[in-house]
Amino acid sequence: MIPIFQPYSTGNEKKYLIECAETEWFSGKGPFVEKFEKLLSDYIGVKYALSTSSCTTALHLALKAIGIEQGDEVICPALTFISPIHMVSLTGATPVLVDIEEDTWNIDPQKVKESITNKTKAILVVHAFGHSAKMDKILNIAKEHNLYVIEDVAEALGATFEDKNLGSMGHVSCFSFFGNKIITSGEGGMALTNDVGLYEKMSSLREYGSNKEEKYLYDDLGFNYRMTNMQAAVGLAQLEKLDEILIIRDRQLSI
Repeated sequence: MIPIFQPYSTGNEKKYLIECAETEWFSGKGPFVEKFEKLLSDYIGVKYALSTSSCTTALHLALKAIGIEQGDEVICPALTFISPIHMVSLTGATPVLVDIEEDTWNIDPQKVKESITNKTKAILVVHAFGHSAKMDKILNIAKEHNLYVIEDVAEALGATFEDKNLGSMGHVSCFSFFGNKIITSGEGGMALTNDVGLYEKMSSLREYGSNKEEKYLYDDLGFNYRMTNMQAAVGLAQLEKLDEILIIRDRQLSI
């Protein structure tokens, strides 16, 4: 069996985990969570980042924040891992599967355009195997039809489209740090956005639908989708060495 990618951990992973133990800060809201979020948002070039328990839960928060609900349709690529389809279905909306391009294995913009109905509310783009979808065409289609765009960047951290980082172009972008991804925190994900309203909505939903101003007051039906301080410690150490990891990955793929 040839693995997708093996974790590369020769940075500060051990040092940061020891710091978690020494400070006894194991769960969410720890200092490594904030550092990890800040470093990724800076790297991608997006204002706000929200760490999550997985990319799957990041997708769920994104869909809920933009208001996807029963009766809506969300366009998704027919070639993808199951989690985007599950999360669309979990909102009560209908995933509309659109075929991919033969050369990129990413969603076909022309078929996206042909699949839009009056129920379509969003396009969920998955950048497959590190290759970018044709974001210029997809964004133009979305603008023309007043649709949201969610980028699933689980397999494509560090990749670009026309000199723009993947994850910087949609209304929300979602990243994965599972063990077979480009960097890992064991489990974990991140949702990024430039929209402060979407960020605050996702932040509330991530923590049970909590009220921003008053503790133990809840405004919505939310979830417990937080990342732990220990996961963030490992993720931060990995992200600090991303450029080196990408070089190693390219070298292995060229063998």
